[in-house]
Amino acid sequence: MSDYLHGIEIKEGEKKVVIQAGNTSVIALVGTAPKGAVNEVKLITSLSAGKAEYGDDIAGFTIPGALEVIFGSMNAKVLVVNVLAREKAGVLLEEDGRMTRDESGKVVTHLYKPVLPEAVDYTAAAVGGIALLENCGDTLGVKPNVIIAPGYSQLAPVAARMVAVAEKLNGFAVVDVVADSVQAALTARNTGVYNITSPAAVLCFPVVMRYNSHEGINAEIGLSAFWAGAKALRDAEKGYHISPSNTELLGIAGLTVEVTSSLTDTAADSNLLNGAGIVTVFRKPGAGTRLWGNWTAAYPAAKTPDGMIAPRAVRMAIREALVDATLNYVDKTPTKIAIDMVTEDVNAFLRGLAGKDAIVEGECRFAPEKNPAAEVAQGKLTFVLAVEYQSSLERLTFEETVEY
Repeated sequence: MSDYLHGIEIKEGEKKVVIQAGNTSVIALVGTAPKGAVNEVKLITSLSAGKAEYGDDIAGFTIPGALEVIFGSMNAKVLVVNVLAREKAGVLLEEDGRMTRDESGKVVTHLYKPVLPEAVDYTAAAVGGIALLENCGDTLGVKPNVIIAPGYSQLAPVAARMVAVAEKLNGFAVVDVVADSVQAALTARNTGVYNITSPAAVLCFPVVMRYNSHEGINAEIGLSAFWAGAKALRDAEKGYHISPSNTELLGIAGLTVEVTSSLTDTAADSNLLNGAGIVTVFRKPGAGTRLWGNWTAAYPAAKTPDGMIAPRAVRMAIREALVDATLNYVDKTPTKIAIDMVTEDVNAFLRGLAGKDAIVEGECRFAPEKNPAAEVAQGKLTFVLAVEYQSSLERLTFEETVEY
């Protein structure tokens, strides 16, 4: 007998897919600490949690100081990998709990040096720690968008692995350029470690100084840590489609190499460094110290918008969003309705990005010429995604006329 109804029935239909970009500023920090889990990815979401796990900011270790910088900007998600076994960390410490120093008064770990003494050369350990980041999206449900290894990213194997993993994870590898002058940094840009053209790499110079409140001294730290914090802050306040450049950096006590800055002089260090694809700092009386530079290491070899930091961040966010949304499409029958669902959902996502000026415009379309019957019969569909990216405004020109 049929279910007779003289009235109204409401059934829940299939929910519409809403494509959204995920978290775009999860930071991965690989380095050393006086204590804490070793060769394990730990999600740290506060400075107090970081101190509890990895200990005090003892000069010569890298994780505690970097966490101070990052959480000094905002609350963030930081995936931390400590690569130094606790017994090795203990050997480095004096009875008063401070790092052993050499005859010149420098910490024996020799951070930010192009070559490390064999006894404290943790290159292989750092490379292995970076490799652990590749699968943490599956194990922890979160993956990094920014990878830093202050103190060690200047080492060729470390920088290479950082870039390779960043490319795989659709993120940025932020590498500190270590040099004793601006000219040396510009020369190094074209040789060895820093001769990188990947849009997944961001080069930072110089190494800066920050106040270590635990020891009451000014200590070196890579600009990469401040870049990561500025990116997370800018993403939270303005959106991932806005460049972190021109963000004021709080907590910088000085620079290890003086960098001249100018908005008008092309020969100023800030312009020379940016022109070589190196992010630096901009200092002006009354304006503080600001992060300065919009280009990835792809510049100047490539000058297209997706070589800029902000457009690349948008491009990577689009890729990630589409990958995350595929679960809703996979295994449906490839009918015209299914095809229309995909294009409509993706185009709605792209219209949203254009509406907030993250992109100029974008379109997803099903291209019959790219979908021969044999491919469709095997359940394989190809869509064309065309996106015009917004660039970051770098230069303003005023044409002055004098009227009489």
